[in-house]
Amino acid sequence: MNLKLAGAVIILAASVAASGAQKGGKKGAGPPPGGVTITPSAPAAPATPATPAIGNIQEGQKIAEIQAIFAAGEFDKAIEAVNTFLKTARDDGAKTEAIRILADAYRKKGDWRQAATAYQRLRERFPKDSDDAMKYDGVADIMRNSPGGVYTPPGSPPAKAPAPGQTLSDDAVLADALTKLAAFRGLRMKTHINTVARGLTPQAVMAALQPMADEAKQIFCLSPSAPVDGPHEVCAAAGNRLQALSVQVAASLKAKLEKYQAKFASPWDFTNVEKADLRNAQNALKEMVDAETRFQQALPIMAGRGNWPDADRLRNESAARCTTYNQLIKECNIPPYIHDYYY
Repeated sequence: MNLKLAGAVIILAASVAASGAQKGGKKGAGPPPGGVTITPSAPAAPATPATPAIGNIQEGQKIAEIQAIFAAGEFDKAIEAVNTFLKTARDDGAKTEAIRILADAYRKKGDWRQAATAYQRLRERFPKDSDDAMKYDGVADIMRNSPGGVYTPPGSPPAKAPAPGQTLSDDAVLADALTKLAAFRGLRMKTHINTVARGLTPQAVMAALQPMADEAKQIFCLSPSAPVDGPHEVCAAAGNRLQALSVQVAASLKAKLEKYQAKFASPWDFTNVEKADLRNAQNALKEMVDAETRFQQALPIMAGRGNWPDADRLRNESAARCTTYNQLIKECNIPPYIHDYYY
């Protein structure tokens, strides 16, 4: 009998049993480039976009002139200057900075529709997964859903008429709106718990979890102090489901070991069909290792700055499963042997 393989199954079963006893923990609880400072009302500021590099000296000087017009509060004049500049601009960094000034100017003058379009245009100038893209995408979302200059998250009571100076043209109001948007998206994430918890395979679990990890990255980019309840509950559901699926793996491998027990001692007796069966088991285990690796990568992203009471359990259980699966991959190899031919 392949004792190492049997031992690996026992280790996996013991890990599953131990995790059951450990569960039951409590649920876990800047300036845009070159321009206006956005100061949040929350304790922590949103991620600060990077200032684009401007290689063309003349265009850089022109941007400085337009920025001065904007800083003086002449927003219509700044908008006109940007639109004129963009007709001939060649430097990518200068174009990006000009569009940022354009978006901020529309927001400052209270043209929310044009501001939404300009911020979306600005968002598209950055890589999709960058902090800049995620932040400007959030700002554009807020502008689209704030026709009166006051952001109200979906499902909230209608906003009251804003007090003078308390619209999204004010940087502190915008920062507060970003915090509200982040909190709403985190709460909305809870609606995906059942999808994650019902995954039939580790790959299905991760297919449901990965978009949530991407969403969590944007949530904490918009507001690092956003509540962690939503991301935590989704991540915990994924970890618990992966652990439950490992029970099925232990049972399946135990049955396979018993089936091939004698043949591991005389590997030349394996048929081609049986060899293929073991190869398929190895491939399945490799996919499970990949799922566990991606789960471990998603954990810190979805935690943000939160301190989950069960974070160590989720991480340690996943690491233990990953180690066991890797061991089983090796032990599913049919021992080498030499055919002796007699003539």
